Amino acid sequence: MNIVLIGGQNVPGIGGAEAYMFNLAKLLLKQNHKVTIICSDRNTFDTNVDGIDIVHKKCPKSNVLALPILFFISLGYIFQNRKEIDVVNYHAIYLAFIPGWIASLLGCKVFYTIHSFAEDNPKHGGLLKLAMKLFSFVSIWGCGKNLHTISHSKADVIRKRFGKESTVIPCGINVVSKLKDTDILQRFGLEKGTYYLTIGRIDPIKNLDVLIKAFLKRENKDYHLVIAGDYNNTYGDYLRSLAQDDKHIHFVGIVMGDDKETLLKNCYVNCLVSSNEGMPISLLEAMVYAKPCIVTDIPAIREVVDDKWGYWCSVGNQNEIVNQMVMIENDYDEALHRAGEMAEYVKKYHLWDSVAELYVNYLLSI
Repeated sequence: MNIVLIGGQNVPGIGGAEAYMFNLAKLLLKQNHKVTIICSDRNTFDTNVDGIDIVHKKCPKSNVLALPILFFISLGYIFQNRKEIDVVNYHAIYLAFIPGWIASLLGCKVFYTIHSFAEDNPKHGGLLKLAMKLFSFVSIWGCGKNLHTISHSKADVIRKRFGKESTVIPCGINVVSKLKDTDILQRFGLEKGTYYLTIGRIDPIKNLDVLIKAFLKRENKDYHLVIAGDYNNTYGDYLRSLAQDDKHIHFVGIVMGDDKETLLKNCYVNCLVSSNEGMPISLLEAMVYAKPCIVTDIPAIREVVDDKWGYWCSVGNQNEIVNQMVMIENDYDEALHRAGEMAEYVKKYHLWDSVAELYVNYLLSI
């Protein structure tokens, strides 16, 4: 099949949707499908990464504006290649049903993947949230029956909020064997097993300010906090001001490939303290390395982390994060035992090979 995935920013990027699209594309390519990704970016250009054609379209930086614009301007590519394209997969719903209808008229199978809802992000104000809810409602009903999401918890939200059913095709991860460490630890003055790590978008929904405040409350200065992601935004500026030039807090920017794997493989603890997630790929990636995890008690994380495996905290609660850090430091053997059980679970249920098979079977069914 010739499959076009549309969505995300600057694929392959560090975000969950971008990772989902890129890793899925790599597996589909191995199965002899042709895959093209069309994503938003600061400029318009074409690249090829690991054999995948990626078409970058210039769009506003904000996803709220970028995604609908991307969906409409991608129609030019679909029209030009309409005789070859079998499937168009939009990786968001905001007004996607309009270009989706047009793609259907051009002979393509069309379906829509929901990773999250922008209105659930605390950074948006009341009027914007109201507008987003309206867009979501109109869009999700306009998209018809071919809806797919990445977690059962998100499928429950779609059912309860909009009265619509969706197919779940979860996130996956790759198991990297015999990785040779890069020099990223040396670049930032870090040592193996001495840092708490969080990887992902630098966005208020991730509650990184809460994590930094909790880390600064601790009296133990044997450990560091590493924050990986694009911090060149307003929230990133706020986080760096919170860090107060503390030498134990490191903003390492966007990390991908072997640098990312090196950080995951050698961290002391992985942290994901978000207030909302679709399906936390960065958490799955840490789990497969058998790293203890401090996590917030939200449905998407509960879906992949058993109660007895995680070190749990309430959303926004600094003191509970501190308590979990102390608990891990006081009994790291127990933390590693929990992490080992998590690793076995991920290897059994969340590898990309099985996810790609589910995806292809779904395409054949629509």
